[in-house]
Amino acid sequence: MAQRTLEPGEIETLAQRDIPRIILPERGTLFPARAERLRALVEGNPIGGYLAMLALVVDAQQAELDGLTAVQLQALQQSALAQQPAAAADAGMPPLHAASVRRDAHWRVLLRSLCRRCAGHAGFPDAVGATLARVIEAPDDWLEGQADALLEVPGAPPVDVAAAPLVMAALQVYWLALGLAFRIEALAPMADAPGLCPLCGFQPVSSMVHAKAPHAAYRYLACGLCACQWHYVRVQCSRCGTAGKDIAYQSLTALDASADAIKAAPVRAETCEHCHGYRKILYEEFGPEVEPLADDLGTLALDILLGEQGYERASQNPLLWHPEQE
Repeated sequence: MAQRTLEPGEIETLAQRDIPRIILPERGTLFPARAERLRALVEGNPIGGYLAMLALVVDAQQAELDGLTAVQLQALQQSALAQQPAAAADAGMPPLHAASVRRDAHWRVLLRSLCRRCAGHAGFPDAVGATLARVIEAPDDWLEGQADALLEVPGAPPVDVAAAPLVMAALQVYWLALGLAFRIEALAPMADAPGLCPLCGFQPVSSMVHAKAPHAAYRYLACGLCACQWHYVRVQCSRCGTAGKDIAYQSLTALDASADAIKAAPVRAETCEHCHGYRKILYEEFGPEVEPLADDLGTLALDILLGEQGYERASQNPLLWHPEQE
């Protein structure tokens, strides 16, 4: 997927606005913060049991990331970076493009180890335990096919919905590890595909308006794979690019609530009348603990409401997959 890089004039415009364009995740804080937020969302939530289980999965993700030695980390990063032709950067290709990077077999080691960690917890239902065992024992070719499906590689087999969150959890650890090789200065939003992650080319799970300097008041899309965040102008559809009057916002606030109450909701859906799609947008000002993936999951009722109104999610939550409609 070749992408045009930002022209010098465009780069200067961004620089003049003094907008930090990229936020990269930190190795020691991303997963712990996500697990903590998932647990905070459990009480009173219709899918509270699932959120509690996912918190254990996210704990296992951090354990796997912590278990990577410096030597292993460097080897994985060098293997991925060596695949990118020199001209790819000039063409605007994401350096860790999810659908084209040849994955090191170690991602499967991470997956099976992650599943074994989860299998050691007594709180999982029997069906989940069976899925964990099935993934641990699955042939390598099957696991690779499922990874291809989740990363939207052409010709991939159908997604195994039950196994998908586990496979994606391992892929998230793997891509976060690869992304640690990059510095913010080496990345920029893609001019021809601003709605895709500039590091791995994957789709965002949601967006977030930050409240703390130097990102305060700016909106960033949050990648569902590598957790990179990149600047994206507000009041613009991240699915089709439409801006202005076709964009509206909905929340789970009561229908008869005041406009001020609706605007104070920490999680809203940004809907587009042009493509009839939506993504959720989180506001750190009104919910200091919001987390892009966790709060998207924790507001499943909003997805149901929007689905009843005919709107379509712009992309799946990476840890909750639904069967494809025929």
